[in-house]
Amino acid sequence: MRFLNKKGISPLIATVLLIGFTVALAGIVITWGSNFVKNITSGTEERTESTLACAGDLNFEITRYTCGDYTNLVKSTVTIDNKGNTALEKVAIRFFNNQDELLNPTNEISKKIVGPVGAFEIKTFNLLADNEDNMLESMPDGTVKIEAIATISVNGQEVTCGDAGRKKEQYPACIKNVN
Repeated sequence: MRFLNKKGISPLIATVLLIGFTVALAGIVITWGSNFVKNITSGTEERTESTLACAGDLNFEITRYTCGDYTNLVKSTVTIDNKGNTALEKVAIRFFNNQDELLNPTNEISKKIVGPVGAFEIKTFNLLADNEDNMLESMPDGTVKIEAIATISVNGQEVTCGDAGRKKEQYPACIKNVN
């Protein structure tokens, strides 16, 4: 008989508790969701700025390159013409043969870093290197094409514009003149 006289919580208290739990849960979800959206938005903004800078602001080309004369120790050169208003922090030069294969992909001579090149500046770089045989060498044998990949500064961070590389071909291929 004693148990029959007991009553549960009143409907008013139950309703207040349900509303309180719902408001607390909504607050947690809104806080998490707003931070999530802010992180996604800022990451997308940074990637968009980098992509636009590489696609729109970057305007440079390789105007010429020389293979050099190994018997007379004449240096190989690459001339970069930056026609845009964005300075190139550095430029990676890669060498290719006539089958469009990267020459010496495991060797450092397959890629040479040069730079910087200021906005609206034409600059010529020497590519002279001294290898282990003390023979002056700058471009791998068989080079018929070079590619320049620029690194620029966007909001204080360096961005490599890999999709905006510039290529220049010239024939005949670079070969060492050995006596």
